[in-house]
Amino acid sequence: MMHNHSPKSLSFANPSKARTLHTKPLTDEQLECLSRCAKGISLRFERWEIVEELVAGGYAEEGVAGVVTVTAKGQEYLQTHAS
Repeated sequence: MMHNHSPKSLSFANPSKARTLHTKPLTDEQLECLSRCAKGISLRFERWEIVEELVAGGYAEEGVAGVVTVTAKGQEYLQTHAS
């Protein structure tokens, strides 16, 4: 007789804490860039590898004409990590 055991998922009382477990911490330079973006400061002249990492991590998104905006995930990260 075969038993199918589906993997059990972890349950967290605070879903935002669950997300932070899977989130790679940003470098100081990335955090500063994300913070400036959240304040509406253009990232047009930033090093593009930083911007690409923020976009790839879901912290920011690139829109029309290369305009970079902070996502909800980025806002949440800033609230929990910015000093």
